[in-house]
Amino acid sequence: MIPMNMSVSSSENELRFRAVWSSIGIPPRLAHATLANYKPTCPEQERALQKCRAFARNGLDNIARGQGLFFQGPVGTGKGHLGVATLRSIVENNIERFGRHGSENSFVGEPVYEGYYCSMVSVVDLLWLLRESYSADRLRAPARRLLHRCRTDAVVILDDIGAEKPSDWVEEQLYALIDVRYRMQRSTIFTTNRSMRQLENQIGSRSVSRIIEMCQGVKVGGEDWRKR
Repeated sequence: MIPMNMSVSSSENELRFRAVWSSIGIPPRLAHATLANYKPTCPEQERALQKCRAFARNGLDNIARGQGLFFQGPVGTGKGHLGVATLRSIVENNIERFGRHGSENSFVGEPVYEGYYCSMVSVVDLLWLLRESYSADRLRAPARRLLHRCRTDAVVILDDIGAEKPSDWVEEQLYALIDVRYRMQRSTIFTTNRSMRQLENQIGSRSVSRIIEMCQGVKVGGEDWRKR
């Protein structure tokens, strides 16, 4: 249920939510993830869920302060689900504060909503797109638009950081992105399967240091649900 604003009808709120949510880039398998349908299977997952609920309750304050979340744990424990569900909870309960880019998957005549812009991107996919674009001697338009959103959107979910093959180029690209979000106090949600030591080896200690300062850590343990 999308909460009603005193001056906006429920149907208008629902229309706005659909427009905003469709612009974020949530993959289909996570499009319906909520905090209510995350089912913890161990105490650590229950604690992670409660941390996400607390973060969402103060969602607008966290965004304004550039505070994010860093989900760390094994494959298949629901890190992506929790990250998307936390963002969904904030957007649903404050829909009048969120917007969508007018050029993103919209039709002529559709309203352009102003407010906090959000996006979700696989770090592996982002780096692949950048690498392919740079090989053409200039950054192509799709890569340029995606990188701009990753740098400037008020909330960005960077999914599966540390899964990419390490290199000096990867470390440089990720540091540049993380550093600008850190300096501009933009809220970022990270998910990773790596330990902190492994992540330092993958993306560099400078990036990890910034992540630690700009995010609340959320450990998500348990077994891979896909193997059950």
